[in-house]
Amino acid sequence: MPWNDNANNGGPWGGGSNGGNGGGGRKNPWGTPPPGGPRRPRGSGTTDIDQALRNVRDRFRGGGGGKGVSGLAAAVFAVVVLLGWALTGIYFVEAQEEGVVLRFGQYDRTTPPGLRYHLPWPVERSFTPEVTRVQRVDIGFETVRGGGSREVQPESLMLTQDENIVDIDFSVFWVISDAKNFLFNVENPEDTVKAVAESAMREVVGNNQLEPIITRGRQIVEQDARDLIQTTLDEYGAGIQIRQVQLQKADPPMRVIEAFRDVVNAAQDAETAINQATAYRNRVVPEARGDAARIVQEAEAYREQVVADANGEANRFVSVLEEYEQAPQVTRQRMYLETLEQLLARSDKIMLDSDAGEGVIPYLPLDQLTQRNRQGSGQ
Repeated sequence: MPWNDNANNGGPWGGGSNGGNGGGGRKNPWGTPPPGGPRRPRGSGTTDIDQALRNVRDRFRGGGGGKGVSGLAAAVFAVVVLLGWALTGIYFVEAQEEGVVLRFGQYDRTTPPGLRYHLPWPVERSFTPEVTRVQRVDIGFETVRGGGSREVQPESLMLTQDENIVDIDFSVFWVISDAKNFLFNVENPEDTVKAVAESAMREVVGNNQLEPIITRGRQIVEQDARDLIQTTLDEYGAGIQIRQVQLQKADPPMRVIEAFRDVVNAAQDAETAINQATAYRNRVVPEARGDAARIVQEAEAYREQVVADANGEANRFVSVLEEYEQAPQVTRQRMYLETLEQLLARSDKIMLDSDAGEGVIPYLPLDQLTQRNRQGSGQ
């Protein structure tokens, strides 16, 4: 049954006259005609529902008790919104991070790791860069999918001091040392590190010759490049610390690499020969010095011996002279006997006895007897 049919029997909304109706019947809040009045055309029920909903909404907005309900709901809604807005200021700083808080877009403070709070946006904002993670920038090559690498010759080809071209690939390892400077002093830190590293390496290579760069001077090149990169970044106030510069490759260009390898091999052979010669020198020179010291010591010992013998002979002669002055005859006899003793001790001796009787051989080989005695005592 349509809504307008209920007007005849006092339907759910009751009867009444239309607001635009000039009749004298009773009006109802929904604007339906009074009982017994003229009916609305069929199909006007939707208009009645819309009007009823508008009336209910108007009651909640402005009328009596509805005003209290609306105010409470608005207060609760405002509290919830305000609480949610306040909770957006909670943030967490990991162990490897540092928190940087901005207030109205300007740096305010740095916070350590842990659960932290700042005033919600748009009053304050927070950033949490990783300050302990070692980051890497490659110059002269780039990593491709599958674990390989690809040359970037505009970055890798450099000119040395002796006007040779060298192909250098290297990596720079860096960390954040100052989170504030890192965030606000440099727009693109990774590109800045790469540009500064390439410029510094070109300067270092330009101050060195080719042969040390590709052979024994790599560590010097790495250290000089690291120091120069760090100095430049400190001047920028980048808040970055360079941990290491590592040469991945330092070779001549491919067209002349074979010739340079021959040069390097020759240099290595020369260095090997120098090392062998040095080892031989270190072995021969001490031996020669030892032999010289031994000869000097033997000469000194011989000199001491000769001098001592001469002094002894002189002293003996003086002693004999004193004895001779006291007893010349006895001294001459003793000297004669001592001389014979010395002479006979070095010669073979045979004694012949002219007074030997018959049947006795007047012959005594003293030297053979002495030799037999020595052999007998040795056995």
